[in-house]
Amino acid sequence: MTVTTLLLSACEEERLPGESFDGGTGGLRLEQPEIQSETDIPVIVTRSGFGLEPGSFPIRIEQAEGDGSYSTYTSFVSYNAMLDSGMPLVLPVGDYRVVATSYEASDAGSGVSETPYFEGSQEFVIEEKTVTSVPKLLCTFESVGVELQLSEQFRNLLETQPLNYTYTVNVQAGTTSWTFNQTNAAPVYFLTGCEELVVKVSVTLDGMSYPERTYRVANEGCVRTGEYYIITLDAGPDAARLATKCIGGNV
Repeated sequence: MTVTTLLLSACEEERLPGESFDGGTGGLRLEQPEIQSETDIPVIVTRSGFGLEPGSFPIRIEQAEGDGSYSTYTSFVSYNAMLDSGMPLVLPVGDYRVVATSYEASDAGSGVSETPYFEGSQEFVIEEKTVTSVPKLLCTFESVGVELQLSEQFRNLLETQPLNYTYTVNVQAGTTSWTFNQTNAAPVYFLTGCEELVVKVSVTLDGMSYPERTYRVANEGCVRTGEYYIITLDAGPDAARLATKCIGGNV
């Protein structure tokens, strides 16, 4: 399956004269991400990569610890800020990992955002008096997209009789939830997967409010980051049952 991606390959080394660096240091050169248009998730095609600007992606340089873990050595608010600091970036000799994200996950304190979350990382080694290049850092779609679509007949009823037809759709992913309605209908992105999406639907039809209905949605037993769910809500004389569709996924 084609994976939703943003492209920031193997590391390459460039030998420089010894006097270019102090002893015990080398350099890192990271190229700007590029957006890959081929995808199995149609929303990405129609929105040109969600309108994300790779130059604004935060960059984090992590240094390998003796136990195999990584700790942040330095970070930049964006790739452009990293460029402004000067290239190549001088680092002590050692093993590292560069991490790029579409935004800092900690900024979405509630665990859900109207901006999709992309993340990618690449390990690299800094050798003495050598520039290591990371030409393409692959950032994959690492959130659960949820989009609400209304059937044509329901949209027409909402437009022609706005006082008689209303809806709210609450989507819960684990402990995080989001509510769609007429004024808040844009797609959203949960930062973590879960066992299932719990979808609670309340509607007013022809001026009459109906009891809330609950639906449970999953793809092959669970909900994973990298998947995009479309929930279709229908109402009217020939209303179909609420439908869901899962598109894509990098699993």
